[in-house]
Amino acid sequence: MKKNGVTGLPSIPRKHKQGDACILGKNSKQSIHYSHSRAHRKIELIHLDLCGPLPVPSSNGNKYMRTFIDDYTRMCWVYLLKNKSDAFQTFKKFHTWIENDAQSHIGSICTDN
Repeated sequence: MKKNGVTGLPSIPRKHKQGDACILGKNSKQSIHYSHSRAHRKIELIHLDLCGPLPVPSSNGNKYMRTFIDDYTRMCWVYLLKNKSDAFQTFKKFHTWIENDAQSHIGSICTDN
């Protein structure tokens, strides 16, 4: 718009109140933990996250998502949960399944929530 590349577009005045930047700067967001080292084999490092409650439940009534991401392969598994309280049981099932499937043990877990 500044270079007249668009014609007929109405300009919308932007109103800034004094202190908007300060207020936005004080908003808090949970920090993201980055691993400084990468895994050197499958399931050496698994990242977990729990999302929800989702604004619209799935057709089966699931309101939460539990994700597991293998740091080495970047393979991602997503589990839909009806209740947040199902998260630990889902982790135990995934833990048993992935160690049997990979015939190896999980090295460490990194939770992002």
